[in-house]
Amino acid sequence: MSSDNTIRLLLIHDVPAEAQRLVSMLQNAGRPNRAKHVASEAALTKLLQEHTWDLLIAAEQGKQLEAATAIRTISKLQKDVPAILLTEREGSQPVVEGLKAGARDVITIDEDQHLLLTIQRELTALEERRQARQHQRRYHATLNRAKELLDSSKDAIAYISDGLIVYANESFAERFGYQDRDDVEYQPLIDMLTEGEQPDAREFLRSCAINNNEVEAQEWQFTARTANGTPLATKAEVLSTVYDEERCLQVRIAASTGNTEELEAQLSEAKNRDSATGLYNRQRFVQLLDSAIQSASGSQRTGGLMFIEIDRFEESVQQVVGVAGADQVHKKFAELLQSSVRRGDVVARYGEESYCLLVPETTPDSAESRSKELLQKVADTIFEAAGKTVHITASIGISLLSETSGNADKVLEQASKAHDQALARDNGNGFALFEPDSEQQGGDADTYLRARVAQALEAGNFKLLYQPILSLQGSGEKLYEVLVRLVDGKEELAPMAFLETLGDAGLSCKMDRWVILNAMKTVAAKNSQGDAASILIHLTAASLKDSSLPAWLGVAFKASKVSPSTVTFQLRAEDISSNLHAARDFAKQVQDLGCRVAVCRFGTGLSPFKALEHVKVDLAKIDASFVREVQDQGEDSETLVKLVSQLKEIDIKVIVPHIEQASMLPTLWQSSTDYIQGYYVQPPADEMDFDFSLD
Repeated sequence: MSSDNTIRLLLIHDVPAEAQRLVSMLQNAGRPNRAKHVASEAALTKLLQEHTWDLLIAAEQGKQLEAATAIRTISKLQKDVPAILLTEREGSQPVVEGLKAGARDVITIDEDQHLLLTIQRELTALEERRQARQHQRRYHATLNRAKELLDSSKDAIAYISDGLIVYANESFAERFGYQDRDDVEYQPLIDMLTEGEQPDAREFLRSCAINNNEVEAQEWQFTARTANGTPLATKAEVLSTVYDEERCLQVRIAASTGNTEELEAQLSEAKNRDSATGLYNRQRFVQLLDSAIQSASGSQRTGGLMFIEIDRFEESVQQVVGVAGADQVHKKFAELLQSSVRRGDVVARYGEESYCLLVPETTPDSAESRSKELLQKVADTIFEAAGKTVHITASIGISLLSETSGNADKVLEQASKAHDQALARDNGNGFALFEPDSEQQGGDADTYLRARVAQALEAGNFKLLYQPILSLQGSGEKLYEVLVRLVDGKEELAPMAFLETLGDAGLSCKMDRWVILNAMKTVAAKNSQGDAASILIHLTAASLKDSSLPAWLGVAFKASKVSPSTVTFQLRAEDISSNLHAARDFAKQVQDLGCRVAVCRFGTGLSPFKALEHVKVDLAKIDASFVREVQDQGEDSETLVKLVSQLKEIDIKVIVPHIEQASMLPTLWQSSTDYIQGYYVQPPADEMDFDFSLD
């Protein structure tokens, strides 16, 4: 993990001052972090379920929350969060105990250099594990694509290991008169040759295996024996290769030109269908599901999979109408599902009693609503079979699809687990959405969070709040910071807090533009009332790197009739440091439009002023940790005052946030601080209605 990346840090320590010292130590070492102090197991569980975390630093013998308990919780939730313990004890015993508990390392307190080196090691290893998981998903997708090509190839292809056919496509089976490739797989290839050619064939295949030639295929002519015993002159190419991670030989027989395209299409379609219901079969559905996952990974859309199974099929159907009647019920159930599909949906028979419905684009709420409607439709339908009527119900498990879904097997497993949960909870006729919070998979949690943001954007379930930024020097400017909240029932969430953790650039840009447009509308309405206001809008790193944003802003300003001089765009200090060229270009372009540029969380890192040599900013918002050190912990204000003074010297206006006590005002006034912000001034509000009068 790059040292410029923000660390998602969990801190467990009974002494708040020591926890803050660790945060400051990391910031001063050039490791910007988003830390969360944890005081209970319940709080830790909630945090682990809601976000992805990079590191846990815990006091070895905590009273509020024991380190061993925290590590067990992480393990139970199956989260990849390396834990580092801090100890005051001497000797090797605390190290042994900590490693046994599952910690990555145990470090004596105040050995900061040792701690920093260990953090770097663990973050690097964490990044490698994450990349390995990503590469594994890509590898699996590549294998699936290769297998799809083999399965659909008109050429007859088989893989031979130790003389056995470990894989054969349908074309290979059809070539030799077999109904299905299962009839030839794991059979000796030699048995498919006429007896007179078997000795030479053994020697030829043995020599091919020994030569291990993966580049030049060897030509092989032999007389095969079809399923009914008819001799068949055959010409093939043999190449050494790897299949399913095992060294083997590929035997390829070029397709015959005798089949018409229409016949081939009919055969292909027949292979993809379940004979009893006419729906897609399991093999074809898995291919389509993998394709849908690949499509979701390249867009911001979230798809869904419904795993549907008839409840207690054997006792409620088969024992009542018999085997033949059960097939009739399946056919009518399939027709019911088919009548419920919408454009783009795919329905398939997955198992003896299970079906799948693939929805390429949906939201969690929509998927649950459709499941409820479908279950009601099943329950209201009377099925007739074998001269009898039966009433059936079904249960549905739902899994979401996105770029973090991995592969079809994983999504199907999640949907199946959700189905089992629904069946256990409702005893039939119920549905459940697979929620990663209960299954403890970090990537799945990302899928759920991303889906919530995407759904909220579509449904308009966002609201803007406005927090005043008060001028201490009497400039008269009515400046508000724009904050966005996701309204989820009675809960209001700050989506930016986890959007940047997700690393979803497209969704972040979309969110930023939504905020900009709606904030401009509010300002335009405010200005039309003769009450001029200015706004400060935070931009994510994704928008900072979006080269099309400045031109889009020019159009937005004209359309909204809002003066660019009333808008300030705020960037995080670590985002500027990580993207100096992009930040420099963006700042110049929006300043040319007439806007101001601000940097927030300023003061973190070893050399916070270094980036300002390359990127011109108009305002700087001091990192809240500097204020907390003075306001909450009673430390000397010298560091804060010095930082303000340094910014003033280079003609940058200063915003000091997180002001909660009047006792801070004399210090800030004397330091010539330009603006203050915080709950002492006013909490975020629904309207721009703050009285900026200092009286």
